[in-house]
Amino acid sequence: MVFYTRGLTLSNCSPAVLGYRLTSPAPFSVVQLDRATGQPQYSVNRSEHSVLAARSSIGVTVAFCLSPDLLKYVHSLQFLDGPSPDGVELLRSGEDGGGGGPLQLRFRLPLGIEFDNGRVETVPLDATVVMPSLRLAEDTLDFGLCFVGQPRELVVRLSNPTASESYWHCKQSMLLIMPSSPLGEGIMH
Repeated sequence: MVFYTRGLTLSNCSPAVLGYRLTSPAPFSVVQLDRATGQPQYSVNRSEHSVLAARSSIGVTVAFCLSPDLLKYVHSLQFLDGPSPDGVELLRSGEDGGGGGPLQLRFRLPLGIEFDNGRVETVPLDATVVMPSLRLAEDTLDFGLCFVGQPRELVVRLSNPTASESYWHCKQSMLLIMPSSPLGEGIMH
């Protein structure tokens, strides 16, 4: 798993103490970062009850967790028009808006701040995952006339036109496609 983190500041400008709880739907979570490594020590989708003193502020770190499980959304969203009920949308980017670019998963979900008085405020969370893609330089591999027992080899040029790092390898005469990490690349807004 890979975590992309962003910080935000909660401020209490009132003269009263505020009690609150933070909620974030997966794949977003509230995290506590390790000071030495900068990596999340733990993450939660619903924080413990916290108190913010009068006229004070506190920093909160929110993470987007990029995991192989997110790739399941590509198949389930292919036939939807617009975002799914859980805030995930499959997009094709393109400079002309025609959708000729790489496949992307966009997550638009709210970070909830639930106050003790019952009031709820939200902060929009937005992350986009660029999916790796494999392209062959040729549409057809023509081996020509082949005879039994005479192997024929062709050079195949593969490319990944996306910004998502990936690697490819062949294993036992079968082409396997794998991302450089099983995750692709992510962008958090």
